[in-house]
Amino acid sequence: MIIIEPCAGLGNRLLGLGSAYAVAKKLNRELLVIWKREVGCNVKSSELFDLPMQVIEISENGFKKEPLEHLRSNHIKKKYRNKATLFLECDDVERIKAEGGYEKLLSVIEKEPTIYIKSFGPICEIDTSCYTFLKPSATIEAKGAKLLGQLDTHTVGVHVRRTDHTEAIANSPLALFAEHMKAELEVDSETTFFVATDDEIVKKELRELLPEVKMTFNESGIIDRNSKEGLEDALIEMLALSKGRKILGSYNSTFSLLPSYIGNIPLEVVKKEG
Repeated sequence: MIIIEPCAGLGNRLLGLGSAYAVAKKLNRELLVIWKREVGCNVKSSELFDLPMQVIEISENGFKKEPLEHLRSNHIKKKYRNKATLFLECDDVERIKAEGGYEKLLSVIEKEPTIYIKSFGPICEIDTSCYTFLKPSATIEAKGAKLLGQLDTHTVGVHVRRTDHTEAIANSPLALFAEHMKAELEVDSETTFFVATDDEIVKKELRELLPEVKMTFNESGIIDRNSKEGLEDALIEMLALSKGRKILGSYNSTFSLLPSYIGNIPLEVVKKEG
């Protein structure tokens, strides 16, 4: 058995979850997911996904906020860590990868009958096959139906990452996105754009830069990725990005990368030269 506890935000968790699915399939192992609600991803997996593997929901929101759930969650973690023949913390996973890459990590996993892995990133090379299992929950399908229904084969997804992502801000300026979008119109004059961003100002500035271009946005207005509603919107935007013919993404952004795997479409990272 492989027990995976994906960590950090939604994008990082999907990297861990998708890669664990691929490794479990490769080794013909049962996969168990320990999904925790915590700051940065305070939502149950069942509110986002309809997953085909066993999932145990826990909370790390602290004893003061959820005393009974906190005690229950600690019991569950202890139970499965004791059951495992090897337990790897996030730092252990990264150390093994640094020493011998994914090949060494796979050899460690393969030797253990039951391994418990915490990870904020992938545990094997990621490709489209890692996400064939991924199905949104009924709630997400209903909430995203209107937006997803507006997208077609002429749509290009655009992901402009801002807020605290200093690398994306420095390397993927908005004016450069506008240039790439104009280039897409030269390839296909019927191109429309779905734009996902964590900054409301980006929507206004893009409309000013490209007043004649047809752009679709998620108009919920929820940017707070620490809220359940914000995380639901984040997943809907990932799915929307995955539905077009390609993605124009931000520099070093997992949120740009994942939809290209989910939809099996090309990703073009918008970045300064040099």
